[in-house]
Amino acid sequence: MKKIFLTLLIATLLTSCDDQLDRAPVDALINSTAFETVDDIEAAVNGIYTNYDPNNVLDINEIFTDNCRLGKDSGGQKVNVLNQVVNTQSNSAAIWTNRYNTANLCNRVFAASELVTVESGEQDKFDNLLAQTYALRALMHYDLLLYYGEDTTDPNALGVHYQEEVSVDDSPTRLTTQETVAKILDDLDSSSALLDDDITDVNTITESFITFLRARVALITNDFDGVITHTNSIINDFPLANQSQYSAMFNGDQDVTEVIFKYNNVNGFNRNIAGEFIFTGTGGNFIGMSDGLFDLLEEESINNNDVRFETFTDDLNDDPEENTINKYPPIAGVYINDFKMFRASEAYLMRAEAYARNSQFQLAANDVQDVRNARRATTSSASAYSSLEDAIEDIAFERRLELCFEGHRYIDLKRYRNILNTGIQRDPRDCDGNIPCSLPVNDRRWVLPIPQVELNGNPNIQQNPQWL
Repeated sequence: MKKIFLTLLIATLLTSCDDQLDRAPVDALINSTAFETVDDIEAAVNGIYTNYDPNNVLDINEIFTDNCRLGKDSGGQKVNVLNQVVNTQSNSAAIWTNRYNTANLCNRVFAASELVTVESGEQDKFDNLLAQTYALRALMHYDLLLYYGEDTTDPNALGVHYQEEVSVDDSPTRLTTQETVAKILDDLDSSSALLDDDITDVNTITESFITFLRARVALITNDFDGVITHTNSIINDFPLANQSQYSAMFNGDQDVTEVIFKYNNVNGFNRNIAGEFIFTGTGGNFIGMSDGLFDLLEEESINNNDVRFETFTDDLNDDPEENTINKYPPIAGVYINDFKMFRASEAYLMRAEAYARNSQFQLAANDVQDVRNARRATTSSASAYSSLEDAIEDIAFERRLELCFEGHRYIDLKRYRNILNTGIQRDPRDCDGNIPCSLPVNDRRWVLPIPQVELNGNPNIQQNPQWL
């Protein structure tokens, strides 16, 4: 696989999270001569976290779908994404390039680890570093399969190439879905075997991270019994945040009650998640929250005292026609919000979906209601769903409210479209400026094409059939 020359910016992850503004990155160049000690390996593993970019999933999941609309201060930023422009040269390479580059850094750590002499008393630390590397490599390939796999529910469909060796210039072919999943799970098994069970830091790899990723893999491959097994473990260990904890979780990263894993943003290496939607210097919107989503959140707030409306919206902009996305507000004036990647509420909603797919409609409704009760501060009970369609429609609704602007909507609509016979359907108010209002169920853009740069550099790569 063609790879860009890799110069890595390594961020030192400090153990204290009391003051994010005090955390600063450290530059280093990754090459084999840089590794002499376990501390060198630790710096390289920190660099893998730094290289991983969670922002690029927001484009396709939030702006491409029905969660966003054109902002009043737009100067053309993200308009191609909002217009649902996808081809081999536009809006298809960001996830591909970042995930393979990050996987390649994992492989560099594995190669370098063979050069290091582990001193007395360092073996546990060394093993934990390798465990993190295996899990991060699994996460990279999960993302690649999720967006570029031909069909994750078909074990014989085209998956992705699994990057297991340091690569600068090679020409691999793609594995099947089943083969790709097997390697992801193998990496998670290797991680679990090496990892210290006592690690609980949500900024790094833990056993709960591994379990959660296994649940996600099971969900996209229709292994619904596996989803239930893995989410049971998460739900037993992580309570849902109450209203005040929920608000604090997104307002200044002040609470991690239901967080299983988050991208630990740092001052000086700012992924600037809010900058996907607004000019963070002025707060002006080049992309705003869609009127359709805004109305749903507001209705839940008015009717049910739901905390999510006030948590996700903003009053910085006095224009009543502007819906500012405020899920990632500044911390002491600086946009260094952590990106909550795995949360307990998602585990509940994954389990609800798995129950529904297994026709356990009361259990499915109970899990959705548990999330609603936490957000509304109520103890209401739920009635069983009447059918799979009824269940999925309600689960999709709740996932949209709960997980908006966290990188889920496109994947959810893709997964549900053949059950609900619905693709993307924007509110007509969100189509101003000739923005398309819909994406059909059978459109080829539900699978991202292999980028042209990869096709040019690798004669053996296979394009997804939808894009031939």
